Amino acid sequence: MKRLTVLLLFPVSLLLVYILLVEQFWLPGVYNKVLEEKVAEVNRSAYLIGEAIKISPSSANTLISSMDIDAGEGMYWRTIFLVDPNSSDNHIVPPLGYGSSAHLIHYPIEGSALQLAAWINVDAIFLQLENQVRPYVMISIVLVCVLFLLMLLLQHRLLLTPIRQLVLASEQIRTGGTDYPLPRIAKGSVLAPLFSTFITMRQSLAEQELQSKTEIKALVSAKERFKESHQIARLGCWEWRLSDDLFWCSESVKNILSITDKQLLSVDSFVSGVHPADRDKVLTQLKKMKDEARPINIYYRVVAPAEPVSSLPFSSGAIRHVQLLSDVSVNQNGETTRIYGTCQDITEHKNIEALLKKLSSAITHAGSSVMITDVIGTIEYVNPMFTETTGYTFEEVVGQQAELLSRKWISADFYDSLWQSLLSGQHWRGELQSRKKNSGTFWSQVSISPINDDDGELAHYVIVSEDVTNLKVAHARMERLALYDELTGLPNRRFFFSELSRLFAQDVMEYPAVVMLLDLDYFKTINDTQGHGAGDLLLVEVAQRLIDCLSNSDIAVRLGGDEFAILINPVLAVEHVELVAENILKEIARPFHINEHELQISTSLGLAWLPKDGDSPEVLLKHADLAMSQAKEKGRNQYRFFTESLHDQLQAYISFSREMPKALDAHNFTLLYQPQIDLKSGAICSVEALVRWNHPELGVISPQDFIPVAEETGFIVPLGRWVLQAACKTIKYLAQHRMSHIKIAINLSPRQFRDPNLLVMVRQVIEEYEIDPTCMELEITESLLLHDIGLAIDTLKELQTLGITIAIDDFGIGYSSFNYLKTLPINVLKIDREFIKDIPDHLDDMEITAAMISMAHRLNMSVVAEGIETEVQRAFLQEHYCDVGQGYLFSHPVVLNDLLVLLTEERDQ
Repeated sequence: MKRLTVLLLFPVSLLLVYILLVEQFWLPGVYNKVLEEKVAEVNRSAYLIGEAIKISPSSANTLISSMDIDAGEGMYWRTIFLVDPNSSDNHIVPPLGYGSSAHLIHYPIEGSALQLAAWINVDAIFLQLENQVRPYVMISIVLVCVLFLLMLLLQHRLLLTPIRQLVLASEQIRTGGTDYPLPRIAKGSVLAPLFSTFITMRQSLAEQELQSKTEIKALVSAKERFKESHQIARLGCWEWRLSDDLFWCSESVKNILSITDKQLLSVDSFVSGVHPADRDKVLTQLKKMKDEARPINIYYRVVAPAEPVSSLPFSSGAIRHVQLLSDVSVNQNGETTRIYGTCQDITEHKNIEALLKKLSSAITHAGSSVMITDVIGTIEYVNPMFTETTGYTFEEVVGQQAELLSRKWISADFYDSLWQSLLSGQHWRGELQSRKKNSGTFWSQVSISPINDDDGELAHYVIVSEDVTNLKVAHARMERLALYDELTGLPNRRFFFSELSRLFAQDVMEYPAVVMLLDLDYFKTINDTQGHGAGDLLLVEVAQRLIDCLSNSDIAVRLGGDEFAILINPVLAVEHVELVAENILKEIARPFHINEHELQISTSLGLAWLPKDGDSPEVLLKHADLAMSQAKEKGRNQYRFFTESLHDQLQAYISFSREMPKALDAHNFTLLYQPQIDLKSGAICSVEALVRWNHPELGVISPQDFIPVAEETGFIVPLGRWVLQAACKTIKYLAQHRMSHIKIAINLSPRQFRDPNLLVMVRQVIEEYEIDPTCMELEITESLLLHDIGLAIDTLKELQTLGITIAIDDFGIGYSSFNYLKTLPINVLKIDREFIKDIPDHLDDMEITAAMISMAHRLNMSVVAEGIETEVQRAFLQEHYCDVGQGYLFSHPVVLNDLLVLLTEERDQ
């Protein structure tokens, strides 16, 4: 700072020093020197005058006048004159104009009584000197002024500019800025300490400002956290100063107590939202707190305003629970001066408390036993259902080890596994056995859940159990039902497939095994005629006979319905298998005595070897089923082994089922027509439509090969629709050629007959081709009688109502009952070729045929005999008044054009 002061005062000091030097030293010196020179000059003049007077006293005045020449020049700085020291008039007066600056000097003259005297005018000398010195003084003043200006400029640059920036930086500090740029100051500059101090000060201020901002931010954050924590905790604080009746509360309290922004803060607004039922209690407590200076802790309800308020976070009319805590401040006189406290929304706690009460009540009144234990299984709580189930009271079991979890009822491995799961904090569920107070045992379905404390440590187990003893017994029974047939007691399909799977799972079978598949012939008829009760008794008897035919190592199972299977394992000889099959056929063929009735049935067996005839239970059963089907086709009551030819049949079945739909779309099916002859006139009266499949690779395929496949796969329905459409088209074609008297017989398969859309489809086809329904005859088989006879009758009557003739085909070889013929709406009875082909060689066939013709006529039915190939057969049928004949004797099946030729020739004749 001293250097700065010096620098600031240096120009003025320099000027003052210069003036001081000039005034005090230089000018006085000059003046003294000049004065001395003038005195010396006067001294010389006086000396010369004195010397001249010595020489010539008379010339004294002349010499003095010549020496006093300055007077004529107007200088008046000296006057020389003679003085007589002995004269009485010694009073010497300075010359006029000399004033107070006159100086008198005496010079004695040697050898003379006179003295020289000289007046010196000092002011005149100085004035003359001043005129001489003034130009130099002016020049020096100009130089000093220039130097002063230079010093000021230098001072401005070195001092004022930095100071101005310093001032600006200071002003910016006042507005909060601490980054105003400062000039660079040389290290030795007088401003360096100032700027260093300023920079230090500014940094300190910046740090203080930063610290202040940080503290302010921290305070704001703390306030926000405080506010948020209050919001999270649904807590607020309030204060009531009684001295000035000033009330204050936090924003969270306003929200909790439903105080709106429009309300003034007061005790009235403080209690304005209190539930009406709690208002008196709250006001009483507040008054008590004020009067008695005691803190309070009260719980009450608050109701939100009925009208929605945007500032409140609760819906209108919502009820919340509040806890109010307070304390008081008193003065020296014990008077209450201030009341303060907190207010917390405890609605959630109340809800949880209510929920816990519900849970507690639910556990207490639960239908399952509930037990709570510590981590080592010591019982701490049991509910009433536990007492009801076990007989033990709460007091008897609390503090005891849970017997349910003891080693007494659990195996060592299971015990270790159970407790390992429990101690690891895992949930466990399973069945456990325990003991009742009366020493009886029972099974429980148990669920054990671990409960952790607040530190996450395992603290308790909640064990919920339910007595499942009866359920377990029922389950055991269900397991038996799952593996055994309830009716016969035999193992069922699941058991059988499980056993077959076990055999297939063996890497090497030491001996082969055989699977026999069988079902009962005519079992459906027995069910329908004798009732299902008789059918069930028959199945039980069949099961027992099968068991009697087997050894202990063999298994007989009921697959379902009247289908049974037998597993012979191991097979030591083929002869043993054949012997078992023959015994089964013989035993099943023996009469059964059911409900005082003697029933006669038979069976057919299909056999497949394991593992030769299949690589899975499904394939093996399928092959055995093929063998059984072959046995039925060969006349029933026999057994057949599965062969590769049957496998080929299976492959054909698969191939046909896949190719037939495509063949129908490709128009590979055609109809042939076999004429039916009126045996009286010999004329063609009708034809039977027979479908053929023209396979592009196999040629013409017989219906006997693909119709069964179509029946099983359901393709018979679209195929039958096509046959019906083609036949109706032919009927219309014949009518257009004046042959409308020709009736066409169309076969309906059982699957097609059971189609619910049959009647609709028939009506649509008749309307589509605009044919006379009386020209159509629909043939059904006897197998239809095995199903819902009532539905069959209704369907047949509907068809007859349309005008269609109904014929029963292949009569006599199936399941027909003469009793059914009386109730069925049948118009035509067709005798199967099996009864015709051996006429006249077999007398039985002739008698049966004659009887069927006679019976049909008595029932007002026409009779058609199939398979007539000889004149003898024709004559026999004519003799017994058979109405219509059909067979190769008359014509093979022909295409439509050939049929038209036959009919045309017949008409022309």
